[in-house]
Amino acid sequence: MINTDEILSLDALGQKALLDRKQITPSELTDFYINRIQADNPSLNAIVTETFEQARKNAQEVNLTDSAVAGLPFLIKDLNAVKGVRFTHGSRILKDFAAPADDEYTLRYQRAGLISLGKTNTPEFGLLPTTEPELFGPTKNPWDHSRSPGGSSGGSAAAVAAGLIPFAHANDGGGSIRIPASSCGLFGLKPSRGRLPYSPYVNHLAINHALTRSVRDSAALLDVIKGGDKQSLYPSYSNQTSFLESVKRSPRKLKIAVGYQTEDIAFDEATKQNMEETTRLLEDLGHEVHHVMPTLDYAQLAHHFINIWLATGSVTIQHLANMAHQEPTQANLEPLSYQILQFGKQLTAFEYEESRVFMQIEAQKLLSFFDTYDMWMTPTLNQLPVQLGTLSQEGTAYQIMLKNMTDYNPFMPLANATGQPAMSVPTSFTKGEIPIGTHFIGRPGEEAVLLQLGAQLEKENPWFHRYAKFN
Repeated sequence: MINTDEILSLDALGQKALLDRKQITPSELTDFYINRIQADNPSLNAIVTETFEQARKNAQEVNLTDSAVAGLPFLIKDLNAVKGVRFTHGSRILKDFAAPADDEYTLRYQRAGLISLGKTNTPEFGLLPTTEPELFGPTKNPWDHSRSPGGSSGGSAAAVAAGLIPFAHANDGGGSIRIPASSCGLFGLKPSRGRLPYSPYVNHLAINHALTRSVRDSAALLDVIKGGDKQSLYPSYSNQTSFLESVKRSPRKLKIAVGYQTEDIAFDEATKQNMEETTRLLEDLGHEVHHVMPTLDYAQLAHHFINIWLATGSVTIQHLANMAHQEPTQANLEPLSYQILQFGKQLTAFEYEESRVFMQIEAQKLLSFFDTYDMWMTPTLNQLPVQLGTLSQEGTAYQIMLKNMTDYNPFMPLANATGQPAMSVPTSFTKGEIPIGTHFIGRPGEEAVLLQLGAQLEKENPWFHRYAKFN
């Protein structure tokens, strides 16, 4: 059996090479991560439902030739359904509910030969940029146990950063892949709208993918889930491109816009320093950097984005309660979720449509900016990961959600509004070993270009060796 340090010195594809060379078996690798979860998860609280028995069975039966990731352990965020497994959305109203069927992403991961060890923690209904549900309690950031790992994919991020799993599923409706990627020192890619199957919820703002320790791991996972399905309501991008192959190539010389400071948003000094250092690195790599940013009515865009987010969140809460044959009340929902439910019911059709139209018009303005520039670079967060228990819960649902967006992750939702691909890259660490991510938004359909730039930054400014040791 290969020792712990050797396994953890490798990314997921490095571990896959061990499997393919028969230096370790899928069962041995599965047991290795089960043991790590059993040892460290009780204090980390990243994984809320374990499926170890089924995982061991799958490890014995997996065909390592099924895909580039076959045989590797994996985790599913608890916003996605795994047949027969507890499916809570982080809510008391669903605490005893088991999914009647797999969702499309779960099926694709299964067909790729990934071995799921369980479900990861998420804020109730995935609504917050931190992972502190009342049902399961907070997930800790492996780099600093007093800080948040981000949200809503905080459980997945913490598990990967602490070495409890090689990589993990995540999804992103307003930054929920990229926020925890920045908070936990990981790579997080939000794919383009149309790259994957559409969800009828969240007004097509949300999309699935993963949190990984390396860029190539993200590319390999995107290859196994890419493409629409037979029931897609809109055309999807071609799935002929191999992202894993494309990431092996260097990016072309890119024209990158760098701009982020506005009157509406404050940034801490560590974030500003990270932006300066990353800008210099891009210039040293030969890219063309322009200190400019799109002209947007940010305050109004934030207002209308939150209206849409809360309205569709309200419908999601009601539908999930119906699925579990429960009536949503103040007794079985967290206070914010109950407020969101009521907000959606009180928002008028005119107000919702006004917000939807405004957001589409502003999204078109932002997309036109990319006629000139290949990418727009901003901070991922405007400050270091917050302390657990400190994100505001005071005020109305609208006030809380708007404050979270403008005071913590101001740029993440823009790519959800436009449907553009975006990534957070762990470009620096503070003296106290707190990771800081840099955010890049690319042109629609150009995930390959983002991945190539991410891999170039990874090579020039490595982060992989600095994984968090949670013990």
